[in-house]
Amino acid sequence: MIESKYNYYTQDGDKMICLNGISKMVFSVPIDTFNFIKEILADEDKQAQEPAITERLVEMHFLVNDNKQEIDTLLENKRKDANSSIYQLILNPTQDCIFRCWYCYETHRESKMSDTTIDNIKKLVIKVLDREDIDRIMIGWFGGEPLMYFDDIVYPLSIFIKKEAEKRNKSFSCNMTTNGFLLTTEVVRKCSLINLNLLQITLDGDENNHNKTRNKNGEPSFEKIVDNCIDFCSYLSDNRLALRINYTDKIIQTDFAKVLEVIPENIRPQIDVMFKRVWQTYDKKVQKTPLGLLSNVEKLKKMNFGYNYETDFSFIGGCLCYADRNNYVNLNFDGKAYRCTAEDYNSCNALGYLNDDGDIIWENETVKSFCSKPYIEDTKCMECNLLPICGGPCFKRKYQYITNKTDFCMVDKLDTDLDHFVREYYGYVQKKKHRILEV
Repeated sequence: MIESKYNYYTQDGDKMICLNGISKMVFSVPIDTFNFIKEILADEDKQAQEPAITERLVEMHFLVNDNKQEIDTLLENKRKDANSSIYQLILNPTQDCIFRCWYCYETHRESKMSDTTIDNIKKLVIKVLDREDIDRIMIGWFGGEPLMYFDDIVYPLSIFIKKEAEKRNKSFSCNMTTNGFLLTTEVVRKCSLINLNLLQITLDGDENNHNKTRNKNGEPSFEKIVDNCIDFCSYLSDNRLALRINYTDKIIQTDFAKVLEVIPENIRPQIDVMFKRVWQTYDKKVQKTPLGLLSNVEKLKKMNFGYNYETDFSFIGGCLCYADRNNYVNLNFDGKAYRCTAEDYNSCNALGYLNDDGDIIWENETVKSFCSKPYIEDTKCMECNLLPICGGPCFKRKYQYITNKTDFCMVDKLDTDLDHFVREYYGYVQKKKHRILEV
């Protein structure tokens, strides 16, 4: 037996935390014990002398027959996820927005999804739901700002899709990425009728910084957006909110525990706080992990907010992004088809279109042959020991790599490192075990 190439070790005081990226098993031991374990991992004679420890290390995947078996496991997981029975449809009712945030990559323009495009989407949905290999449809509302046309498009089209799914005994779910400004009480109540119980809403720092970036003709938006978030989570305990905080090196100095203390304690567990660096500042970072990021994470966890312990890294059981799945399309208001939602919606980035029969026509030749194998194949990712917690290139980065020969590795640009991930995951597991024991 040999040591897995996906073992990660991080010192935490007088102990070492040990994590395997395939099994997700994690434990901590005194440093002396860790040194002994390392000897076993490296020496087959030691393994024979310590059968009980060796057997446990094999169970946890720290010891393996060969590395090829691990890579095959990763590839198989990606293949299964890429061809899952879930069909994900992201819809943009408009490219317009009530704000003009300086960092937004989209070119906003007055626009609204036409009745013809809506009818074609209905045809697509019926064809998808009639497929035997699909048992669930997920609708994601994006934009522009989708709430600008909630009553005209989002609500009635969601009702239609939900009813068609129920007719066929198939699952239906709904989510939305919105700036939250138009999330009125009436809209919140209607959200529950279309299973829209997951939102992603963004703040741009504290009230002062946020209102500088995001205002409607000078009208500040911070207080209203936060109040709307509270209303959404308070209405139903099943409602969940991903609260994304965009930051720069300056904004992350803010004490977000004070910023978010206005949110009632009883709904904080429904809110997953995520910190995301503004993409234009990746090349202007002052240091690897900016001051304030980790302290904010710790404070918010103590306040009982939900939190993504991964920060930059994450276990990749299958696909890295919804755009990596074969049963997926992002349709713009004009019926043009895209895959990545993190780039401008223009003719250069459009990869196909929705025709009048309700079929997706992929015009781009690269895309047609793109999904035959996982994106990590034929890349340097296959040799990297971070693969299980990095995931390799997403659709966009693999596409850019193939068409422009650009580098897709983001590890050097991340704000947090492997040590942080291992400690955060270990803490998450310990907390989870503690809660199970309490129950």
